[in-house]
This record gives sequence, structure tokens and C-alpha cells, in this order.
Amino acid sequence: MDPLKGDSFIIDSKILGEEREIYVYLPPGYEESGEIYPVIYLLDGHSLHNVVSSFVQHYSGRARIPPMIVVSIASTDRMRDFTPTVRVGWRGGEPSGGGADKFLTFLSEELFPVVEKKYPTRDYRTLIGHSLGGLFTVHAVVAKPELFRAYIACSPWFGEDDDALISNVEAHLKEGPPESKMLYVAHEPIVRTEIEERIVKLVEVLKENSREDFVWNYKRYEDADHSNLPLKAIPDALDFFFPGIVQD
Repeated sequence: MDPLKGDSFIIDSKILGEEREIYVYLPPGYEESGEIYPVIYLLDGHSLHNVVSSFVQHYSGRARIPPMIVVSIASTDRMRDFTPTVRVGWRGGEPSGGGADKFLTFLSEELFPVVEKKYPTRDYRTLIGHSLGGLFTVHAVVAKPELFRAYIACSPWFGEDDDALISNVEAHLKEGPPESKMLYVAHEPIVRTEIEERIVKLVEVLKENSREDFVWNYKRYEDADHSNLPLKAIPDALDFFFPGIVQD
């Protein structure tokens, strides 16, 4: 396998009011290929970029998935950026969070245009998030459904404030317009039972409101923990998204 080819840049976000570091994985030979590529947008890129990029290069090199670009966003304040609503007294502290919609606007109005100008991209975007990033990923399904075609939500960290989000998913599936979407939800056995109960509730909503144009899958990884769950779930999700490509 070729060494990972990459790029990085810093985006000065007016929407977030800060600079944000972006890491990019580029498929081997992308400059000469003349192809355009689907893009994976990866949250918590500072910790997951190399792992996910390695999965993508290995799988695409063996014709399990198409070649893709991976754009990874380094996190600075996960609670602020990934939660749909303000958390009151999170871990005994001051109210915080509630910036998920602003972060979606940052993606659509600032990051996407830069990426699509710099690299040969297709209009097929996948969003991957873990923990609070998984919560954000589910929020993106209903808050701005036009932004992404596929979603991988690893251990979505639903708090009591997020019951409304699960209701929004239900309303979206019942009342939303036709769309071609794919969603993979995965988690480990979670010690905080109220979080796992909400994930199960989300899965029940998906089952009860099944649509042909919204394809989804769910798996509870009994042998995983919170830190290694993405290493197990993301390759499985990519296989699920691309079942027509040779599996070996």
C-alpha cells in the first residue's frame, strides 16, 4: 500500500470566530487521474484522521469502496460545536453548548467552498462523528439534510436534552420529502444506561418509520469500548454503504 498522501490548511472562520485546522487525505494518483471523488467529512479530525484515512486507502485499494477524499476537522470545543441545545450545568459547570447549527453553517458556507475549490470533489458527502460528534451527526440528518448523503454516528451521546432531537428524526421520516440517504448507527455497551436507552429509542423510530429512500443499519458492538468503537464501526459502515463493490 502506498504511503498516505495528505494536505492540511487552516481556515479562518468568521462564523466560529476562530481559526480551525483541517487535515486532508487524498487518494493515490488523484492529481493525474482526472476523476472527481466523494468526500468524507470527519469530526474530531485531530484524533481520528490517520485511522480513517488508512481504512479508506486500504479498502479502496482492494476495490471494497470507491476512492475518496477525507477532510478532517480538528476540534477546539466539542461541547459548544456538537450539541444542538445548551446544556445546563454540564458536569457541574456553567451552561454550555448549543452551537451545532452554527457549526453546520460553518461547514456549508465556509469549509465546503474551500474544499470544493482546492480538490476534485463529487457532490456526495459523508459525515462521520463519534460520541458528541455522533450526536451532531444525527442532528445533521434533520437540521440540514441537503448537506450530506451518508452518515456514520458512532456512540451518539444523547443527553436528556436530546429527546427532542429523536422526535425531530421521527417527524423528518414521517413528513420529510423523498431523499436518498444512508445512516449507520453503532455503539458499545454504555455504562450510562440513559444514553443507551436513547440510542435504542432512535433505532425504534427508524424501524417504525422505515422508508425505501432512507437506508439505515444499527449494530451494538459487544466487544467494544468507547475509545475503540470507531475502529470497529467505521469499516463496517463503509461496507454497508457500498454493498455492490466486491467484498473479500
